[in-house]
Amino acid sequence: MRMLRVIPVLSVLVLLALCLMPCRAVALDVTVKVSSVKVDFGLPYAPENLLDGDPSTAWVGGGIGAGVGQWVDLSFVIPTRVTRIGIFNGHQGEGKFDEFRRIRSGRVVYPDGFETRFWLRDEPGEQVIRLPGRPAKSLRIVVESVFPEGNVTSRMKLAVSEIKLYLALMADPGDSGDRKDVGSQVTPAKPPVDPDKAVPEPLAELLRVFYVRHTTLADDYAELFAEDVRDRNDFRFEVFKEVQRQRGTYNILRTAKVDPSGLGFEMVERDGAFAKVRVFGAYRVQVADIDTNLEEDSVFVLTLGADGWKIVELEGEEEIF
Repeated sequence: MRMLRVIPVLSVLVLLALCLMPCRAVALDVTVKVSSVKVDFGLPYAPENLLDGDPSTAWVGGGIGAGVGQWVDLSFVIPTRVTRIGIFNGHQGEGKFDEFRRIRSGRVVYPDGFETRFWLRDEPGEQVIRLPGRPAKSLRIVVESVFPEGNVTSRMKLAVSEIKLYLALMADPGDSGDRKDVGSQVTPAKPPVDPDKAVPEPLAELLRVFYVRHTTLADDYAELFAEDVRDRNDFRFEVFKEVQRQRGTYNILRTAKVDPSGLGFEMVERDGAFAKVRVFGAYRVQVADIDTNLEEDSVFVLTLGADGWKIVELEGEEEIF
């Protein structure tokens, strides 16, 4: 495990932002640790490249595998509210981007176990991950999937060129004024979708509505299903709602706010009037004192009829009731 302590002046620019006040950039004392480093003559892939302000240099992970499970730890001297992390994905040196793997998805993990999942696009430049701004003395970025996919014998390694941190000023401990809880969730970013697997908007909208109506126990939920399976799904959903009534959660769930904008859609298979669509990413649910992002990765079968696209089947649907 490689460890580096740096106090950057221009490299890690921190944007201290207060509502209705101008921003200014300051240096931040950061300690960086990484899971591994690709060994090469002259150590051109060292972790300090993540904070040198130069996207043409990069940290490259070592070890076996394609990069899944690699991590970067960022530690601070005092609790710090990070509201956004800018990542320059892959090796962005001239002609280097396709020579190394890039992060597709990952998690930002706080010391108390709270985490936020993120997705990145397979392209150069800075990509910004939004965070809830919880005060913490460290953050760990964990890689869950990569571009392109690989296996344990993969020789092409994962690279990240640069990391930038954007902070909100810590609240004064004596401040008793009304403040929005910056520790709440933020709406997850939509995951990148393979252009060759694009899903027509009517299908995507149908599936977004599914998550809203299912979560809020909507009376018109069954209308989302094809006619020949509608009665079965309506019956099962009514049973599910009755269970919620007995638990005392029915009226609460009916008031839930659901934001499905963090979901991505990919066409798995298309055969005439039938389509199989993968839904993945996360959707945000706010109900009572709960504000959470629910991760999702499911496959739906849909059919096109006289009244438009309808749901036929959800793989593992018995688990949602």
